Amino acid sequence: MKNLFIGIFVSIYACFALAFSSLVVSNSASAAESAPVKSGRAVVQLVSSHDQIAPNETGYIALYFRLEPHWHTYWRNAGGPGNPVKIIWEKPDGVEIGEFIWPLPKIVHTGPIVNYAFEDRLLLPMAIKIPNNFKAGDEINITAKAMYLVCYQVCLPESAKLDLVLPVGENIKDNRWAAAIKRTISKAPKENNLGLKAAANIVGDKLNIDIIGDNFDFTNIKNPYFFPYEQDVINADIEPKLEIRNNGIRFSLTPSFKLETGIKDIKGVFVYERDGAREGIEILAKAGEKLGGGFGESSEQNGHKTQPKKYGLWTAILGAFLGGLILNLMPCVFPVLSLKALGFAKSAHNHKSEIRKHGWLYTFGVLVTFLSLAILVMLLKAGGSAIGWGFQLQNPIIIASLAVLFFVIALNLFGIFHIGGRLQNTGAGLANQSGGKGAFFTGVLAVIVAAPCTAPFMAAALGFAFSGGAVLTLAIFTALAFGFALPFLVLSHSPKLLSLLPRPGSWMETFKQALAFPMLATSVWLIWVIASQTGSGGVLRLLSAMLAIGFAIWLWKYKTLFTKALIFISIMFAGWAIMDLRTAQFSQEIEQAKKNAEWSEEVVKTLRAQGYNVFVDFTAA
Repeated sequence: MKNLFIGIFVSIYACFALAFSSLVVSNSASAAESAPVKSGRAVVQLVSSHDQIAPNETGYIALYFRLEPHWHTYWRNAGGPGNPVKIIWEKPDGVEIGEFIWPLPKIVHTGPIVNYAFEDRLLLPMAIKIPNNFKAGDEINITAKAMYLVCYQVCLPESAKLDLVLPVGENIKDNRWAAAIKRTISKAPKENNLGLKAAANIVGDKLNIDIIGDNFDFTNIKNPYFFPYEQDVINADIEPKLEIRNNGIRFSLTPSFKLETGIKDIKGVFVYERDGAREGIEILAKAGEKLGGGFGESSEQNGHKTQPKKYGLWTAILGAFLGGLILNLMPCVFPVLSLKALGFAKSAHNHKSEIRKHGWLYTFGVLVTFLSLAILVMLLKAGGSAIGWGFQLQNPIIIASLAVLFFVIALNLFGIFHIGGRLQNTGAGLANQSGGKGAFFTGVLAVIVAAPCTAPFMAAALGFAFSGGAVLTLAIFTALAFGFALPFLVLSHSPKLLSLLPRPGSWMETFKQALAFPMLATSVWLIWVIASQTGSGGVLRLLSAMLAIGFAIWLWKYKTLFTKALIFISIMFAGWAIMDLRTAQFSQEIEQAKKNAEWSEEVVKTLRAQGYNVFVDFTAA
């Protein structure tokens, strides 16, 4: 009897357990989300509000970002320099995917530059509608290629290929993502259902955005801000001035170059805080409207070329000149310029005409390099590339080459080697050479290493330049070049300033060796950039190239045929290691995309049968 009761109890327990497990499985279907793509700066994923969706149903998918501390990515209008997220779809016919539903952005400061951006986490929902021709049991395969910038001190372009499989059947919502998407949409800008009216007018050198409404208490809000949807309509770096009344608010903004031909309708978001919550209302500010109540004075320039064009052009040229001047003090440029200062100190009390000649040759090197970069950027932009200032520092091969160059210059400054004649003018000693070629190439090198830096006043000027015509772009880059070259040009033509430099002596050798440390610091920084772009594989290749170059330099004093062969092999190896950085970049992407699993012969057979390539990784680190 006892065994009978135990058997009945076990049977009932098993039935309940089976029923419970079935219930859990039916209510928590595997989430419809892509594998995360990790870059070390951001984790990106494609997620869905539904684990299973019915035909003719509208749901949501979303692009999800988890950003590392201090890194940010951009809103639909980046404010200052930057680009928003873009996405390309591969999806079945009939499946409709809407535009991004953008949350309210934050104001992110990078020095003097103001960006509209997101930090920490970002969810970008999009509506998705499934057509009737899909049946229960079908699967919708969606592939998205997301392209985005992540920025912290430097901006790095990244992309992620994301695959999402969405089963078709009875609606089953994903509790986590459905709630997160709903919460994001609830905080997105709302339509203007309060009867707010808005006007856009240019008065003098200011753009006034006026918003009025009888059903809105403008005195009960905090931290109001107007975010235009279109980039470069306003200069975001200049803080707006506010005028708040009972029935309205005026944002007095600084117009940017897209308003140089006249005022136009401006759409954006009126953002404010009220009762501890941040809210946003979509606003269309009508060009030239008169709203009354002291708001919305029209501008005589409407529809014509306006005052901001006149001021904008000369302000941009002045900003470029001042930015070039300040660029000399940036950490990435100063080590190179200090070498030229050392060369001036050596000759300051002797050959005045020679120093003036070097000043002009240095200026010519700066000018030629700046204009070459401007022309190259214009050509690439004409071909459809989305690039701007500093684009060459997004290429790991160029970064690695500069890191090696600074390493070699440091060894030269330490006195480990001396290369004479023509090779010194074109190799590691370019920036330390006292001849005419050395002066010219110091200017070239200084501009190249200045590329990742942005000095105050530069951002707006460069944005103005790249959005204008060829003549305007070249004019602004010429101003930038002359501002950059001016300190040395003035020094080379000023006997009084040159007389202040100390006379040559033993101190110069000590000072020269001390300058090697900023060179090594610059190499360290460039290696850090390589690490963020290519991972540990890229760092290994770059350090190996440096080791090979160092070995070749050590062998230089031996003049035998064997050592010359070893030098040639070392240099070739270093060149190969640097050129192979592209492979390291791809390897990092593959590593991030790997789905790790324990070894199983059956799983390998199944995946091979489905047409997948399978990498079996067995190693000891």
